[in-house]
Amino acid sequence: MKKVKIGIIGGTHGMGQWFARLLRKQGYVVHVCGRKTKLQVNDLVRLCEVIVVAVPISATAEMIKRVGPLLSRDQLLMDLTSLKKEPVQLMLKNSRAEIVGCHPLFGPQLKDVSGENVILCPARGKKWLAWLKSILKKNEMAVWEATPEKHDKMMAVVQAMNHLNTMTLGMAVSRMKITPAEINHFSTPIFRSKMDIVRKVFVESPDLYVDIIAGNPQTGAILDHYEKVLKEIGRKIKSGGRAKSKEILERAAKKLF
Repeated sequence: MKKVKIGIIGGTHGMGQWFARLLRKQGYVVHVCGRKTKLQVNDLVRLCEVIVVAVPISATAEMIKRVGPLLSRDQLLMDLTSLKKEPVQLMLKNSRAEIVGCHPLFGPQLKDVSGENVILCPARGKKWLAWLKSILKKNEMAVWEATPEKHDKMMAVVQAMNHLNTMTLGMAVSRMKITPAEINHFSTPIFRSKMDIVRKVFVESPDLYVDIIAGNPQTGAILDHYEKVLKEIGRKIKSGGRAKSKEILERAAKKLF
């Protein structure tokens, strides 16, 4: 299937650009479109058998509604967004094409993706699913299948809770009357690593992380768990209950490890 042509909407940046590089390395013809490219959505549909939606989360729904009806049953429509339930439902509703939701669990800056996880949410058709799997596995990625609901539930932990924890740390530090220079003088290597992540979330791509948290339908439940844990830890510490504080950590450790 080397003659397959792939069109990536949003392929000029981020994960779309990463996917374009991956496919070109394997000899595929890849066309990309963005806000400033000569080629646009209609051109990609006309030229390509595979259409990949790789726009920001906030723009994904409208793009699927726009491009989906243009595809035939023989084509593949897929996305690379970090949420799956809504995009997959919209692709099924708005297109006759084969449908696969795809979420690479790493950033576009990663050069060696061997061993990295990719989640696929097959929704319609088998021909293009096999093709996509072969590409990912050829590059030694760990490919897993899940329902969109299962994917979003797990991402509520892996992404939403994780980024929420980062935001909480950053906002708490920002409320302290401490200068960045003072923080640097007293920082441990682990704390510096954490603050590097805080900087990335707050400065480099705040919209992306807010969309990941706010857009996940499971985030409400995660917030409830997070709030309960903070209150429980706070109560133990304030009451001076060293033994009880240690006990709750030991209980959690048994479940986790």
